[in-house]
Formats: sequence, structure tokens, C-alpha cells
Amino acid sequence: MTAPDYFKTEMRRTDLAWNDWPAIHAFLKDQLICRVGVQDDPFPYVVPQSFTFVNNTFLIHCSRFGKMANLIKANQHITIEVDQPVALLKAPKGQNTSLEYYSVIARCIAEIREGTEEVRAHQNQALDKFRPEKGYKPIEDGAANQIVAFNCKIIEMTAKKRILADGQYSPPGQPQAPYVRFPFPAGAALSSLGADAFDPDRFK
Repeated sequence: MTAPDYFKTEMRRTDLAWNDWPAIHAFLKDQLICRVGVQDDPFPYVVPQSFTFVNNTFLIHCSRFGKMANLIKANQHITIEVDQPVALLKAPKGQNTSLEYYSVIARCIAEIREGTEEVRAHQNQALDKFRPEKGYKPIEDGAANQIVAFNCKIIEMTAKKRILADGQYSPPGQPQAPYVRFPFPAGAALSSLGADAFDPDRFK
């Protein structure tokens, strides 16, 4: 799988750069929650959102009557961040307390979808992530008309990870710290669910 043109590999901490595009793609397919940063004054407005990553686009939605919808309509430049903590790292020196993690940041233009049929199509596409068994009734007009959907087209994406197995111990130029690793319990992700979560006959 070839990395898309919007994926940038340059960053200051080259030892933390995560450049394995197939692994990043799989990570974004599996994670459940992103943070959406929207332009506001005087502070950025940041909202946790469920999301679907498909065709190099983040699909998100919200109430069409709330603050997030109004801010995005005013300025469609947004930033999306997705992360997963992996383990706590400890070493004798205080400055060597750290985390293992994965993190992806995408700068996007949010294309707005408000028509009943385009919202329904957007939601059906987004639902494929969470309900691949398709064991549900169609989305009603009343529900679709309460939602504004956003196809967030990626302009630039970067990714970082710090995983001891990859030799990412300490900042460049510093001695490798004797870290002790304390893994966190497995986080919420689609892959952590059992097959019964996707039973197509559950509601029959």
C-alpha cells in the first residue's frame, strides 16, 4: 500500500517519525475516537468525536444546531488528532518518565453535507465501520435532518510513535535510559470486540 501524497514524513524528532503507512491506515480504521480542533476566538474549540476513515477522508457528524456545526460552517479548516497510549515508561531520572504511544494529526478541509439523502449516504458509509453486519433498519428522514455531516478531506497528515521495541528510547544525543515498561490494559478499539458484536441476526 503506497502512502498518499498528503502524508508527510519530515519532523524534528526523526526517531519518533511513524512512516509505516499500511500500519497507520490500519490504526485509523481500528480506532474509535478522534479530537477535532475547530477555529474559534479567542481559543480553539476541541471536541471528541467518533469517526470513520475511508477513501483518505475522515467522516464525522454532529447536530446541525450546535456550536461545532456553526464554527465549521464559518471556517472549514480543521485539525483532527487520533492517539493511543500504549505503556508507561519509568527510569531512575525524573526526565526519563514517559509514555509509549501512537499519534496521528491531520489537517483537513471539512466539506459540509446537509441534504437528507447526502446525510443518509454519509451515515451509511460511516456505519460500515461500526456495523459491518448491516443488521439495522434504514436511517429515518427525521434523524438525518437533525445531523450535519462532514467529509474531512486531508490536506496534510503526520504520524508519530514511541515504542521501545523500535529502539526509540531517548532524544537524539542522550544516553539510552534503562526504562521499565508498564503496559496499559488494551484500549477501546474495534479489534477489541468479540465476533458477537457484529452478529447480523441479533435483531431478527
